[in-house]
Amino acid sequence: MTSTTWKRLAPLAIAIALLAAACGGREDSGTSSSSSTTEGATGAFIDPAKDCDNYQGTQGIAGDTIKVGTIRPASGPYAIYDQVTTGLDSYFKAQNAKGGIKAGDGKSYKVELIKEDDGYDPARTPQVAKKLVEQDKVFALVGVIGTENNKAIREYMNDNCVPNLALATGSPEWGKANEFPWYVSALPSYATEANAWATYLKTAKPNAKIALLFQDDDFGKSYETALKKAITGTDLKIVGEQSFNPLSGSTTEAAVTQLSQSGADTFIVGIGGTPCPKTLSFVPDTWKPTTIISVTCASKTALSLAGGKDQGVIVAQATLDPADAADAATEQVKTFFAEGATAGLSKDQMEGGIVSVGWGFGALFDKALAATKTVDRAGVVNGLFQFDNNVFGLIRPDVEVTTDNAKDPWLIEGFRIAERTGTGWTEKSPMANENGKSNSYAG
Repeated sequence: MTSTTWKRLAPLAIAIALLAAACGGREDSGTSSSSSTTEGATGAFIDPAKDCDNYQGTQGIAGDTIKVGTIRPASGPYAIYDQVTTGLDSYFKAQNAKGGIKAGDGKSYKVELIKEDDGYDPARTPQVAKKLVEQDKVFALVGVIGTENNKAIREYMNDNCVPNLALATGSPEWGKANEFPWYVSALPSYATEANAWATYLKTAKPNAKIALLFQDDDFGKSYETALKKAITGTDLKIVGEQSFNPLSGSTTEAAVTQLSQSGADTFIVGIGGTPCPKTLSFVPDTWKPTTIISVTCASKTALSLAGGKDQGVIVAQATLDPADAADAATEQVKTFFAEGATAGLSKDQMEGGIVSVGWGFGALFDKALAATKTVDRAGVVNGLFQFDNNVFGLIRPDVEVTTDNAKDPWLIEGFRIAERTGTGWTEKSPMANENGKSNSYAG
């Protein structure tokens, strides 16, 4: 338990103890024994006067400029995700060129982004995070990439009351808002995504025999755990599974070969980075499974590495795809193309589908500032924990983007199921919003 957690839970623990004494120790079998702290509260979720030591709420703000930092892999097999940072940087450049982001206090702020590289190695993440916070004195981190990487700095960021926003990871761990209130993810929970796969298969292929390939870290294990929970009590069955170490320097070819011999008629690829689309290229021509891939490798850029074997793959989608003709006709994507071009993005970059993710992270920070009447660290985070259907970036317009403090800390909980067709997608199952359910889908 972090020191921040203790401060947030202590007053509640005292109140519960007094209430229990007043009630003579009566037990209510219908009441959960787990602590809920401020869940469902109508006021601010974070109170820095109670939650923080040496709170520096406006660090990183100087005049009309807000300084933020980000950490990304600039090399190695996950360097493909550095394009996320390109999109984040481009969003801020586009808004700065228009005079800045107008915040809820009526002022407009330009955003300065400081980028650091950890090579997707969580052992390196703490050092660069401390540099950004203690030397560069950023206001917040935005768009930090990687589950293990964000976990490596979670206690440090929370104990110092520094926001880590628009996390570029959907680990179910980010649902622990009571314990770590300074973390807000901009991706859906991987557990909710896995549940969407299972829900689709229950109807489309109710007796599916599944071969599961998952990344051997918290990212991939989130898929594994949630999928197994989702298929419990159904006729869906996992008949083969293999793990993959993203830092091993090896490929998934041997794992794919083994899984192809498992008797499975469905293949789920729960890994990310370049290894994900490369995995599709290793599928032998004699194996024709229904293939479901992680949303993290469903971009045009990633799928171009699949050796032509991306056709027909299934994905759970929460965002518009700029390379899909139908999505490109929407006002959201048209605005992205227009503003992205002013920030120096090429058409290929914008259609690639990775840059647009980072663009969305910038748009979320924009929304957070717009909702904040007092622009400080706690104000921005509190605003994100009380969102009300604020679609941002390239989120599909039928996704209901809402939060409710720790009761529902997930911004995005809606997916449609789509199949790869040419350079676009064909809907297989319509949007289903699961507001407030993401934590229940985790293991």
